Amino acid sequence: MTDDLPPKPSFLRSAHRVRKQVSATLQAELAARQFSAHAMQLQLQGPLTAIGDAIEELHAQIRQVDEDAQRERQKHGASDPSAVSPDDVLMLNVGGHLMSVKRQDMTEGEGVEGTLLAALFSGYWGGRLIKDDKQRIFIDMDADAFMTIHKAILNAATMRSAGKMAPVGSFFDTKRHDFWVKLMLSPLNKAAADATPSGGGAETRLTATDDPADTADVVKPLEATIEAIKEAFAAEKARLEGQLRAANRRRDNLDKEIQAVKPFLAPLSGGDAIRSVDVCGTRISTVQSTLDEMGDIGLHNRFDMWPAPIEDVPVDHIRRLVDHYRRKRLGASTEDIDAPLKIGKNAEQAAFDINAAMYGVKTDTPTATDDGFLTSYHTPGCEVRYKVVREGFGRTPTLEQIAITDRVTWRDGFEGNVKDTECRC
Repeated sequence: MTDDLPPKPSFLRSAHRVRKQVSATLQAELAARQFSAHAMQLQLQGPLTAIGDAIEELHAQIRQVDEDAQRERQKHGASDPSAVSPDDVLMLNVGGHLMSVKRQDMTEGEGVEGTLLAALFSGYWGGRLIKDDKQRIFIDMDADAFMTIHKAILNAATMRSAGKMAPVGSFFDTKRHDFWVKLMLSPLNKAAADATPSGGGAETRLTATDDPADTADVVKPLEATIEAIKEAFAAEKARLEGQLRAANRRRDNLDKEIQAVKPFLAPLSGGDAIRSVDVCGTRISTVQSTLDEMGDIGLHNRFDMWPAPIEDVPVDHIRRLVDHYRRKRLGASTEDIDAPLKIGKNAEQAAFDINAAMYGVKTDTPTATDDGFLTSYHTPGCEVRYKVVREGFGRTPTLEQIAITDRVTWRDGFEGNVKDTECRC
């Protein structure tokens, strides 16, 4: 028979229980801490990675669009504009008229930015602009129209420098050059291609609140941090999406810009030479493609085959005739194409019509004017075209009467000096 062990003192039993309770409490607290850190890492890692991937994808899309645009520019022979300066002075040959302009005036300012005019002088197309034999930039357009546009730009800049607002369009007081004004100064795109939305106001704070209202609530700082991350992501995403939209607009705008500047550029394959003729001491120039638009008429031959000076036709008349075909080559409306052929003053219109017909251009102006001039041609049965310049007076001739006429033909055109035949009958 064994003797029973004496019972442990009560204070030892209490200490043992306390030790077990403390150990369990410490283990539970440690487990809770380990669970909290590990769980947070696992739960936040996925969303944060997705946020980073989404931002990087937007950056990649922007780079891709810009690279596509750059390749398209290179495909069409565009130059790097970084070498040009707004202060550059450009030497121009505008339809035969020599002048100089400041690049900044042609590319900057309200009513100029984003237009065909700005695109031509931006520096991107400097390597493909047509050059004359003196390396001046050749612009195949009406010289008077270009000078009118240039003058309006300078006037608007002068008003701005004085603190007064005056749009470029307010300085055009004639409709004769409406076609060129609209072509050169209409925006290639209504939306501002380079506008980049900021994507959301003030900078978002990425830190949690430093002094939570309830320090016992450990969740609030975490919630504040997560909310800050969400706001920052939303702001950055909106900003980059705005940049992507702007990049896509620039890419779309580039296609429109290329189509707009193309008629003023030298072909990549070469050709399209400058053709000129001197009229009363003033040179009028155009390109071969404009002459090709004329067909086989006297005006075409005057530039291409008989480049002798013209001394007996007003400069304005030849300019108008050439401008008629420039507009036709550019695909203008019928009204705009025919606008240079309409002078409006009866006597001058009659003289212009005679000169136009001499060069093979039909004006289709009214058949009579107030001063008795007739401006229509008649084709009798013999198919010889003639024009009644002034109505005769006196008795109507009879069949028995004889009319004396002079007949002269020239080998080198109406205004030449080499006569082929001359007779009176």
